[in-house]
Amino acid sequence: MVIAGIVAEYNPFHLGHAHHLEETRRRGATHIVAVMSGQFVQRGEPALLDKWTRARAALSCGADLVLELPLPYAMATAQRFALGAVGLLDALGCVDLLSFGSDCGDLDRLKACIRLLNAPRFPQALGQFLDRGMTFAAARQQAVRELGGAELAATLGRANDILALEYLAALEQLGSAMAPLAIPRRGAGHDADRPQGGFASASCLRQMILEGQEEWQTLVPSRALPLYREAMGRGMGPARLKALERPILAAVRTLTREGVQQLPDLSEGLENRLLKARGAASLEELLGEIKTKRYPLARVRRLVLSTFLQVRGDLALARPPYLRVLGANRRGFEVLSRAKDTAQLPLDHSLARLSRRVPEAQVYLQTEALAGDLWALALPKVGPAGLEYTHPPVFLREEDGGPQ
Repeated sequence: MVIAGIVAEYNPFHLGHAHHLEETRRRGATHIVAVMSGQFVQRGEPALLDKWTRARAALSCGADLVLELPLPYAMATAQRFALGAVGLLDALGCVDLLSFGSDCGDLDRLKACIRLLNAPRFPQALGQFLDRGMTFAAARQQAVRELGGAELAATLGRANDILALEYLAALEQLGSAMAPLAIPRRGAGHDADRPQGGFASASCLRQMILEGQEEWQTLVPSRALPLYREAMGRGMGPARLKALERPILAAVRTLTREGVQQLPDLSEGLENRLLKARGAASLEELLGEIKTKRYPLARVRRLVLSTFLQVRGDLALARPPYLRVLGANRRGFEVLSRAKDTAQLPLDHSLARLSRRVPEAQVYLQTEALAGDLWALALPKVGPAGLEYTHPPVFLREEDGGPQ
């Protein structure tokens, strides 16, 4: 067995994701474990489709085991998103490779960029650009350009390379034995607004689905398409952030200064802007009043959603306390069998059992359950509560899944 780990949202799973899994197998992996976000994602939005549909699509199209990335990490900065997910794969104790998409596909260049970011001279270079009011991302890129040149700086201007750097940094911070494997991205860019070469980005596909365009159906794997159709036919998608507007506004209007202090990724300027914007009459107005050049929209959305979902800022500072299985196929069960002897964290698919087994995980599990109940409010027709405790995991027969 050569087990590869992948960090993903699969929101939704598309042809580029299928290519990534195929390339990972072509480069030696016999089994693939995906750590996937649940009902809310890193850009500060509800996932388009429920986590079990997305897990089933991944298992049907090449993944073997899907683990859930708990909400505090799934809806965090790129650094904490990566550290939480890589930490889970490392804690499984049997993952050999960490496979990730990369725009440049050059592992040596990515490692050179990491060395520069960790260099003693880097903080001073970064500080001078932060002092000019730049966002952290822009200041970091400018500092790398000044110290390492345009080629290295370019890696910090592309979404997949930025995450690739965070994955490499997480491996180093954790002292993990997993070997990095950079797979060049194929087709449309991360946020491309139209298909390219038969491939579409996840953001493009989401927009197509939300707008009712039929073309999206030609841009996802054939095994995933009926799963998406079936879920949407049952009203379990697409979820829309706009549907949560009034409950989000209510959560923000009842927010106290003490409550703000509990939120993740907070700074004094952002705290004050959030409190001043409490009287906003729409979600667009709320986000617009908080957003500045220094605080980009994705960060503001995460902050506002954290208010709504009651996500505590301290939760993503520690290592995830459990491994939750969303689904598996036959090869996935082979991984689970090995993990019985190697896993460094409690491993289960049941929130109820994890709650009993891991007292320190209570707040994470309660946050996850609440997020699931509130995600259901974003559906075309309000969905049921309690699914986090009642929905079964996705276990596939061999003929239902595997590489296409």
